[in-house]
Amino acid sequence: MTTDRNLRAGLTAASARLKEVNSPELATYVDTVLSVGTFRVRESAAGDNLTIRLPITARDHIKQAAADMGVDLTSVVEEGFRQFLAGDFTVRTANRDRRGAAQAKVNLNVRPSEALHTQVAQTGTLPMHVAADYLMKVFRTGPYADNYEGKTLKPGKERIPYVPRHVREQIRAAAGGRASLDIEEAFTKALAGEIALTAPVWADSADMVPFKVRPNDDLFDQVKDLLKDVKGVTPMHVGIAYLLEKYGIDPAATS
Repeated sequence: MTTDRNLRAGLTAASARLKEVNSPELATYVDTVLSVGTFRVRESAAGDNLTIRLPITARDHIKQAAADMGVDLTSVVEEGFRQFLAGDFTVRTANRDRRGAAQAKVNLNVRPSEALHTQVAQTGTLPMHVAADYLMKVFRTGPYADNYEGKTLKPGKERIPYVPRHVREQIRAAAGGRASLDIEEAFTKALAGEIALTAPVWADSADMVPFKVRPNDDLFDQVKDLLKDVKGVTPMHVGIAYLLEKYGIDPAATS
């Protein structure tokens, strides 16, 4: 069975071969497929509608935050399914609201991959519960808001660091639409002294491309102040270096 990994490797090889035989236009089509992550084509074929029940404030916050960040909610749910199946995400045990305090529940609809939906269902946990919990965790709302001192961080202005093209592709594939949130995580750890304040060093900078993210402005400014005496390192350097470490991406690799 073709997996994401070997399908991507095959497409990369096909692009290289097309360039060797002087067919750059055809190679461009293959490169486009790689750059937008559609090497998930088999796994991500849309399935039936999945209705997710959420507290109304959580639903509204998730939709607004996703729109502000340009994030597709179906891709976030699919990433939640993958993490759940890999054992990297566990659904919280729901706490009952005290009488009279429960919020009205409303629907949020997505169309995740049929294959992922089926695999989650086969574990005995309802896919709706996995999706709801993961969305609230990613967007820091509902029961997860307290983990961030009871407040939700607002997406900041667009930041556009430049990274090698193959690195951008790997980050997009691994982060599942939450790279901005991962960078905020990096900023929080940097301010707490938990990670090194370093800039990534690229083995090949011949094909650098923009990577758009929107981390919270207040966190960005705090890290900028932290780095005022550190030469050659910016907040986005710290954020990108953290993404590389978190997702096991080698900055020394050339492709």
